[in-house]
Amino acid sequence: MIKLFVVILIGGSLVSFAPAPAAPPIVYRTWLAIPQVAPQPQACTWETAPARLRQQIEDPIGYPFGEVSAWSCAGDSQAVIAELAQRAAEMQAQAAAYRASHPIGGVR
Repeated sequence: MIKLFVVILIGGSLVSFAPAPAAPPIVYRTWLAIPQVAPQPQACTWETAPARLRQQIEDPIGYPFGEVSAWSCAGDSQAVIAELAQRAAEMQAQAAAYRASHPIGGVR
């Protein structure tokens, strides 16, 4: 009888009389449609232009002075050649003026 009483006490402590937990709520996931954005056109740069030229400019005694470049995204190579020639002439004039005002001794 004492054994039965001990078994009931131990068994009673293992049994819970609390209500069962509620079932978790069902979550429905909806996927929103993300609107497609049209790609933006790239800016016209040296790297993206189909027609491009570059030229190194030297001063009258042969020292590098700078570099000029011209490009066209329309692919107009004649316009690129004309613009490069204009920029090169302007920089050649700047290089000549610089060398005239900054002579190097012993070099003519």
